[in-house]
Amino acid sequence: MKNLIYLFISFFIISEATNAQQYTTVKNASKKTLHAYDDAQKMIMSENYAGAIQQLDLLTKTDENFIDGWLLLGELYKEEGNYQQAKTTLERVTALDINYSSKCYFFLAESNWNLDNYEECISASKQYLTFTDISKSRELLAKQYIANAEFAVVAIAHPVPFNPETLGDAINTDAPEYLPSLTGDEKTIIFTRRPGNGRSSNEDFFESHMVSEQWSHATPLTEINTAYNEGAQSITPDGNIIYFVVCDKPNGYGSCDIYFTQKRGDEWSVPENVGAPVCSNAWETQPSIAADGKTLYFVSTRQGGKGGSDIWYSVKDKNGRWSVPQNAGDSVNTSFDEKTPFIHPDGKTLYFSSSGHPGMGKDDIFFSRKNDDGRWGMPVNLGYPINTKNAENSFIVSLDGKHAYFASDRFKTGRDMDLYFFNLYNAARPNPVTYLTGNVTDSETGSAVAADLQLIELKSGEITGEATSDSQTGNYLVSVPTGANYALNVSAKGYLFFSENLPLKDYISEEPFRFNVPLQPIQKGGTVVLKNIFFESDSYVLKEESKVELSKLNDLMKQNPTLKIQISGHTDNNGSAAYNQSLSENRARTVYEYLISSGIAATRLSYKGYGETKPVRGNETESGRSENRRTEFTVTGY
Repeated sequence: MKNLIYLFISFFIISEATNAQQYTTVKNASKKTLHAYDDAQKMIMSENYAGAIQQLDLLTKTDENFIDGWLLLGELYKEEGNYQQAKTTLERVTALDINYSSKCYFFLAESNWNLDNYEECISASKQYLTFTDISKSRELLAKQYIANAEFAVVAIAHPVPFNPETLGDAINTDAPEYLPSLTGDEKTIIFTRRPGNGRSSNEDFFESHMVSEQWSHATPLTEINTAYNEGAQSITPDGNIIYFVVCDKPNGYGSCDIYFTQKRGDEWSVPENVGAPVCSNAWETQPSIAADGKTLYFVSTRQGGKGGSDIWYSVKDKNGRWSVPQNAGDSVNTSFDEKTPFIHPDGKTLYFSSSGHPGMGKDDIFFSRKNDDGRWGMPVNLGYPINTKNAENSFIVSLDGKHAYFASDRFKTGRDMDLYFFNLYNAARPNPVTYLTGNVTDSETGSAVAADLQLIELKSGEITGEATSDSQTGNYLVSVPTGANYALNVSAKGYLFFSENLPLKDYISEEPFRFNVPLQPIQKGGTVVLKNIFFESDSYVLKEESKVELSKLNDLMKQNPTLKIQISGHTDNNGSAAYNQSLSENRARTVYEYLISSGIAATRLSYKGYGETKPVRGNETESGRSENRRTEFTVTGY
């Protein structure tokens, strides 16, 4: 309503009366009418809107042809949220002169939109766009009304499945709760709560755990919460790293910056600013960290965007430096606001809220799929009644894609934002993702090891999941998108790496995997089976997918310059012993030569073929023969 104080002056522009016998304008009104109209404007300036409405209502009853009075009264009703009265009043203006004012049609479009009169909203918006005296901002909004109204007509006629349930009183309170984040096993939820009122309110983090199918009483994360506003957090699937936002903190880059903290045992580290170039003198907020731990999506108002707040992303290099942020592109960002991005652990589905794409109004939730060229496809509105005329945001999806969590105030009685979840319908789900969990321990002592785990897609060589095992328990969790074949690599300083092959290209189950990983200390005699070294059938030609594993072996050799190893090749018992001996030796030599070509000194390497002489399983079954066909390395010096 305060906008009227600044905008009403434009109403005082004297209008030309092209049809004075039908209506009265400010220009040709009587002194009595002008005096009453001036009084109404003074009331608006003093924010006495009820008095102004009463004055204009009396005035238009006294002079039913006073068109400027009807127009200002219609806008006042609209600003007060009395859209039906605004519509009726503004229609008096068009009845007096269909072409009198472009603003009349804009106000009619807005009123009809809020009354769910979508066809009339479209008609008024189109009529508004026929005028030449309109502003660029209102032109944009009128086009948005048309797009939204056309979408709403179809969406309401074809609702999507939606069965929201509250997360319960252990999480929700009278204070607003919003912006949830979830671990990969769906057992821990962290969210933002804002207790207090006005300036005394303060955003903090709270945490709850799933115990016996119920959420535990949420408790504050006291190690992270401060006197400043913390919020908009994103937790990695393993629950060990949180990216979040702090506003107005001294020595920051802008009004709000992105920070991170890492869990060590049961404690969180001192939060660190992500720093430039991610943080700038603009507003950075609402981070979402990808499952690979190396791509950070966030919202910013920095220069170079499409307008309003945009979604950006930055990629971390192998030295831990974040790249210059890139805009997520025209398919995601609009000249309006985009907010609350959530990159699902499948790495290919981005959920976000937007007021710029056609929707139900305010912020709607959308999802976009990443194309093969790395660009985001056109967003899809999640549909009605997930999206309504309320602002929908704070939307996340569980690892398996079955459950969606979000914040809303539309289901409550007398309370603010609460957290809810529902079963997400199939078409809006991300690609299937499961997870790999277990413990990493020292193979000799059984003690926990803080190790780095990487899930690497063999075809592309891209890291799709990353985690660090807990230093006190050895626990880890890595998200695993199905539909591809992967290498799992587990490494820690002072240990030989662990290699596992996950052939999930045709895997359709969503059940998690469990691997307990015993890491061998680097010492003479230690042997590792290279489970992601592949050769063409009956050949010693390396397949392209083998380069993922070979690069890890190369890294191990470079990180431990005194390490010496022997590469050994093994076969099953198919074929003659002489043939198998030759094949195994040639395969071992191929790996040996690859490492030399990668910069490892030949003096640190040797190779040997053992043919079929050292089976690890019986050769009676294909699974046994498969395990016998292997490439290993053994430490010969350290």
